[in-house]
Amino acid sequence: MQCPNTGGAMRFDGDAYVSEGDPSVRFPIEEGIIRAFVPHEGASDDITRTMKAFYEEHPFPNYDGIDSVGRLIEKSMARGFPNLLNRSIPPHAAVLEVGCGTGQLGNFLSIKQRRVVSFDLCLNSLRLATGFKQRNGLNNVTFAHGNLFRLPLKREQFDVLICTGVLHSTDDPVGGYRGFVPLVKPGGYIIIGLYNRYCRMKTVIRQWMYPFMGDRVAWFDPYLRQYNVSEEKRKSWIMDQYVNPRESLHTIDEVLGWFDEQGIEFVRALPTAVFGTRPEFDYNRSLFEPESRGSLFDRLLSQGYEMLFDVDGGLFLMIGRKPLA
Repeated sequence: MQCPNTGGAMRFDGDAYVSEGDPSVRFPIEEGIIRAFVPHEGASDDITRTMKAFYEEHPFPNYDGIDSVGRLIEKSMARGFPNLLNRSIPPHAAVLEVGCGTGQLGNFLSIKQRRVVSFDLCLNSLRLATGFKQRNGLNNVTFAHGNLFRLPLKREQFDVLICTGVLHSTDDPVGGYRGFVPLVKPGGYIIIGLYNRYCRMKTVIRQWMYPFMGDRVAWFDPYLRQYNVSEEKRKSWIMDQYVNPRESLHTIDEVLGWFDEQGIEFVRALPTAVFGTRPEFDYNRSLFEPESRGSLFDRLLSQGYEMLFDVDGGLFLMIGRKPLA
């Protein structure tokens, strides 16, 4: 831990982390959660408060049908992204998850003796995360209440940083990303998940329909039509996808610009940045196996194809590597 005000060290004092340089800065541990939320000035703080209130009322996702470690592993392995992470991140790695929601991914990744720190701005979500952790004796994951723009963490501690489905809900996605880079060790990986400007269009159309149709928009939602989810899960999904108060859309080339600005080496994109690459390639190799960034035409074709024929929901991943010093 690092004091967000002075940049100095913090010490653990039984039931709290206390700044050595400014004892008034104190992060207590309550309900198993490090209370390290620090506000920040400007418009970003207004959006943060809005999103915090929204997710306190509508935690996302919940633990629908997951009541044990075995069930968590089963559901996580059946999904492409957690399975890829599990196969790609070695045991004992230090992992930082920013915007963990209800902590399913953090709990899952901690099972292989990885050291996971998971932050979120929503206490109700974190209570679900720690409840599952405590009931199942998962000791390698730490959950903390924090603001992604003021994370109280020392530099260069983490082998992998994961931030998916979060930055597009802020007013300064690139600023949030720039704040993450110093936390990653040289040679470590940064995984960012954002809504794609092109691939998100089918969901955007349903968002336009929602004020007129309400929850009946679920009939047009492929996720809700495909999976038999509980009423609570259904409501949580509808609120996150169609009522969310803040959402921005991005492109592969935009995030490539972020990487280039900070000297981050591009590793790969999911869906692929190179039009014509077989989808199976991405799901049978390591997430950290490099691919070509392709040409501008490649990237436009790839995103256009996903918009028309494949991905519905529009979340895409960009993976970069911090160069060795």
